[in-house]
Amino acid sequence: MFVFAWGIGEGILVYRWIKSGAPPTPGALLLPSAIFLSLAVIAEYQPARAVATAFAYAVDLAVLVQIIGKDPKQQTGWPPPAIPDGQLLPSSSPASPASAAPTVQAT
Repeated sequence: MFVFAWGIGEGILVYRWIKSGAPPTPGALLLPSAIFLSLAVIAEYQPARAVATAFAYAVDLAVLVQIIGKDPKQQTGWPPPAIPDGQLLPSSSPASPASAAPTVQAT
């Protein structure tokens, strides 16, 4: 049962991120996964199983109610800016290939 609740919750979050125009970040999916994992551990205790399952689906419902009918207002920074030719890794200040080459001094 928790796999379904977890899948529904993650699906809602992925939908919200895709609606924003970006793929979800791992951190955005980590906290909900931890919540569902902790509920699954609690549900191993037989008397608490029904309450933990109901709470898992209530979390899904609460997240769904928060995002229905609202435009996402988060800044995703997606797609990332293009890296110029001749630069291997993105940096805050693009270096030209000529300035990155080592200089040789004649002695």
